[in-house]
Amino acid sequence: MSTMQANTAQKKQRIGMIVPSLNTIGEDDFRQFCPEDVAYHLHRIRLRKEGGVVTRDSLLRAHLEAIEEASYLKDLGADVITFNCTGASVSNGTRGDWSLAERMEKELGVKSSNTMVAIKRALKAVGAKKIVHVCPFADKFSNDERASLEADGFEILQSVGLNFVDARQAALMPPAQLVEHALQYAVPGMDAILLSCANVRAFEAVEELEEKLGVAVVTSNQAVLWDVLRQVGWSGDVPHAGRLFKR
Repeated sequence: MSTMQANTAQKKQRIGMIVPSLNTIGEDDFRQFCPEDVAYHLHRIRLRKEGGVVTRDSLLRAHLEAIEEASYLKDLGADVITFNCTGASVSNGTRGDWSLAERMEKELGVKSSNTMVAIKRALKAVGAKKIVHVCPFADKFSNDERASLEADGFEILQSVGLNFVDARQAALMPPAQLVEHALQYAVPGMDAILLSCANVRAFEAVEELEEKLGVAVVTSNQAVLWDVLRQVGWSGDVPHAGRLFKR
């Protein structure tokens, strides 16, 4: 490597992302959409030990362990660290997402965020107040996400859980199926539709959905990528990533 190449590599901003141990889509989405001049590094957290079944206890356990697990990403010199699990980020109360980001940043001394914090910032960036929310899991989980969004002033016109119980099965849904679900649950007067969960292929569906619905589409991984890029000072458009990246 030449000196110029080495210096360029050293100047790269580094994103650290914690994902659940069963998550495959977050990494795929970052590989596809993260700009080449920004590096990203993943660390996996054991979200559950019982197959792929999502439980409230496992989500809360991951939430409480997130700061300690994030320290591994601090070690490599990450410029920002995000905890990317939508359900876990809201598992400790309606303001637990903001509290976690603040505590992580204070304890680690690194810019920090998480999925729900990123989603809220993204929705505000596209000017969305009236939201349709689609979550792949049961209503008890979608209701937690809804409550967190409402606590920050968003009006949820409709919130739907698709009743998956295994996160790995949710990851197998093709983008076209997510498009169908979104079109099915869209309602008049919405400003945006939110497709939550970091382990579904919603990011790939954004462009098509925005064309068909005429409103902004926000997804967990899209919002997380946008959020951390802004925190490291990167700005610009990402091809096929939706209206959010044009803000």
